[in-house]
Amino acid sequence: MVKQGRRYDATCGFSEGIKACCRVGSYPRIRIARYARCMDVERAMKPIKRVIASVLGICFALSVDAQWVVFNLHPAGATYSRAYGVHGSQQVGESNIGGVTRASLWNGTATSWVDLGPAGSSRSWAYGVNGGKQVGNVDYHACFWTGTAGSIVSLNTGAMTLSFAYGASGSQQVGEAYVGGSRRASLWSGTADSWVDLTPAGSNNSTVRGVSGGQQVGWADVGGVFRASLWTGTANSWVDLHPAGAIHSEAVAVGDGQQVGSVLVGGGDHASLWTGTAASWVDLAPNGASSSKALGVSGGWQVGKSTVGGVVCASLWTGTASSWVNLHAVLPSNYSSSEALAIWRDASGTHVVGSGSNSTTGQTEALMWTWLGTDDFDLSLNKSSTAGQNSVLGTITMPGANPTDTVYTTYDNSSLVTTPPSVTVRAGALSRSFLISVTAITGTVTTTIYAKRGAVTRSRILTLTPLIPTAMSFTPNPVTGGQAVSCRFVINGVAGPAGLVVSTTDNSIYATTPATVTVPAGATGVTFPITTLPVTSIKYVTVTARVSAGEKTGTFRINP
Repeated sequence: MVKQGRRYDATCGFSEGIKACCRVGSYPRIRIARYARCMDVERAMKPIKRVIASVLGICFALSVDAQWVVFNLHPAGATYSRAYGVHGSQQVGESNIGGVTRASLWNGTATSWVDLGPAGSSRSWAYGVNGGKQVGNVDYHACFWTGTAGSIVSLNTGAMTLSFAYGASGSQQVGEAYVGGSRRASLWSGTADSWVDLTPAGSNNSTVRGVSGGQQVGWADVGGVFRASLWTGTANSWVDLHPAGAIHSEAVAVGDGQQVGSVLVGGGDHASLWTGTAASWVDLAPNGASSSKALGVSGGWQVGKSTVGGVVCASLWTGTASSWVNLHAVLPSNYSSSEALAIWRDASGTHVVGSGSNSTTGQTEALMWTWLGTDDFDLSLNKSSTAGQNSVLGTITMPGANPTDTVYTTYDNSSLVTTPPSVTVRAGALSRSFLISVTAITGTVTTTIYAKRGAVTRSRILTLTPLIPTAMSFTPNPVTGGQAVSCRFVINGVAGPAGLVVSTTDNSIYATTPATVTVPAGATGVTFPITTLPVTSIKYVTVTARVSAGEKTGTFRINP
């Protein structure tokens, strides 16, 4: 553990720590010391203790940086630890204690560590977790647990010399088994006897590394080439994900219809994303990385590791290479490298697990990054009412900048306005404006504009009013009788595609006004001539421009 010259207080519970850090995120731009540990606030943050105590009143984790907090899961007495899987509030992995590698289960803190290694076992690992089940291996036999060492269920059959379970989803467990000297991609459903061999025809070397929603992913050696693979429960369902031109490929995790792994092209591994076919391959390798791998996926986010500038960095993507986020940058400077091995996203939050190399202690330590980002946001309109086809500008404003693009759904409750289907606030930005198009109407209507992200919906009322003349002017004024005068009137919006027909009248025999004039489509007014007659004395002429919703009058003078 990183001492930071302070006492480490391991009493801060996972749920309390998360709630505390979320409260930090809810106060815009409050910056907490970047490398604060989960320790006594009074001692750790003395210069700002009054602010911290009033806002939180409780402890912090390994580090807080912008909207990420990192929890150190390294158990007391361990010389090595790594977290391989996460689901909900549970994390799994391995820890070396007393020279023995032990399958490990955590609930968000180092002190919550549970040793899943059964009594008498010489080595054990936990690689995946889902729905309260942990899967892994004890003395090279695939197994799963339900929270305690005594709950172990073996998935190894007598025909298997070795077996490993790497992932779980619902009632399914996946991994590999060595049968008759062949490495076989494997699927179980809770018992050793439920074993299904997923190895495709023509392969004697295959494995499954991930499972979700009835899909299994891994790779198979076909024709001497390791090929990223996708199955749906049977060997015959095998789908070859190997991209054209690749030297080697592997898929290691699946979630929400996305598959991730790596593809060897050129001189290095490239983090990779698929959506069910080889042709869907997306190269996630960040610019400047000598190698990269995607190792986990959930809710449209992908995690893994990238070697940049000679440093192995825990990495996050949201579907493109340009979306890369360096999670290693969140860690204190005494962590020389890091990797993200799994991710879990749901309505309760986003958690990423993996490990970091602590150069101070010389140990590899299990870590968990938790995203403090919130779905909270504000929606505003640049006007509360508009007429005709005047456009309205909507703006989404976030409480803090996200490291990745953030997408909001926008919609309305009226066919009289049009909003874009979605609005994206770019990574690092705090706001984004969008255009709302309005249709010209003949009567006043109230509509509602909505924006939504996750469980949060914001709405604003927009009143649509009909077009009416609002201003009228005459040039010249006064005018000499017998000459023409130019009349211009302005409406309160933009005329629709058919224009706006306006009736015009005057109250004098000395002027001739056209019966109607048309405001052209897209225009906000119109200018038209009025003829006059010679007069022997000053005359005043009142002109009225009228539509069904309203009218405007103006007066000019005729001189002799």
